[in-house]
Amino acid sequence: MESPLMKQSGLTTFTMISQELRDGSHNKWLRRTSCNWKMLCLLLCILIIIMLIAILVPIFSKSSLTMKCSGEWIGVREKCFYFSDDTRDWTASKNFCSSQGSELAQIDTKEDMEFLKKHIGTFMHWIGLSRKQGESWKWTNGTVFNGWFEINGNGFFAFLSADGVYSSRGFVDIKWICSKPRF
Repeated sequence: MESPLMKQSGLTTFTMISQELRDGSHNKWLRRTSCNWKMLCLLLCILIIIMLIAILVPIFSKSSLTMKCSGEWIGVREKCFYFSDDTRDWTASKNFCSSQGSELAQIDTKEDMEFLKKHIGTFMHWIGLSRKQGESWKWTNGTVFNGWFEINGNGFFAFLSADGVYSSRGFVDIKWICSKPRF
């Protein structure tokens, strides 16, 4: 049996229709295959998105928040520290740190204290604590020292040694430590 259209085009076809096409099972197979491809594509897209997030989040979070410590500055946790090779009195040391956009070192944690003590070796270094006669110790940024470590001596300017923190009148030339936030 040829359709009138096929007769006109000169094509002949077989009129036998397979069982698959008659009962629609071929359509079910097509729907299942299509559904499998959709699921596979969806899973692939999700996997690509997860991989992009895993790669890009650390890159953007570091580049927008973290400032590398440059040159001779050493980064520890949230701070950059500079250890001088030169020696100056407390005021000149403070001025040097200010010229570098930093302060004489402020020691906020035991971890910072341990790191600084290990790094200075046997040398004494000015840190950012000072006081006026009859007043409390203050950091160079104006914050009152909370007394979490002991400061030995009767001076007005603090320095760090491997043995602890001591005070002096500030006129002696010793090394110093500057600190600034890493962020």
